Amino acid sequence: MTVTPLIAGGEMAVCLTRDVSEVGVSLDTIAQWDPGTRVSITTLDAARGVAVEVAGEVTRIMQGGLGVRIHEPPDDWRALVASAARRNGPAPEKSHRRLRVLVVGDDQRQRGALALYVTSGWDVRFANDLGTTDEALRGVKLDAVIAEHDADDERWQPILASALKKQPGARRIVRGVVDRVPEVDAQLVHRFVDRNAGLEALLDALTADISTPVRAIR
Repeated sequence: MTVTPLIAGGEMAVCLTRDVSEVGVSLDTIAQWDPGTRVSITTLDAARGVAVEVAGEVTRIMQGGLGVRIHEPPDDWRALVASAARRNGPAPEKSHRRLRVLVVGDDQRQRGALALYVTSGWDVRFANDLGTTDEALRGVKLDAVIAEHDADDERWQPILASALKKQPGARRIVRGVVDRVPEVDAQLVHRFVDRNAGLEALLDALTADISTPVRAIR
């Protein structure tokens, strides 16, 4: 599901649910919002094939997640909860830790890439410029910072420079048109990934041996 705080400058996050009920939901997320923050939640009811939108409020902060109370849950939300209860069983054993990823791009690029990140299963937070990137880099250890910009777009360089300074252990990736890869400091970016290459190519960039030279993945 996607969660967007209803505050000025609030950035959308892609979250997984730990638990869901008619009155609330527990989110597995790296997003950090204070109790009292109002949020908009959009999720897919797979059983009926419809998108469900609800409003809520952050009520508690947990390790690696947040608790949200749903305001005036509509019938669609109650149907989603009932469907989840019917198919509920033992939680599958996790084979590996979820990747924590910060995606940086303007609103248009975020919308275009949203379907890919929703299906990734990663813990994803979004930022849209250098200022919101700096804020998102504080406090939570990230596995990767992905700039949703074309290779020849100069906006990604200060963004990844900030990531290199604040979280040097995070993988730094540029995802966009990579017809012409610029000559840049090899420390600044680990991989360029073509926008049309799909999730598998992006995963390759996230797990590749970074001791090898910078290259483009198409």
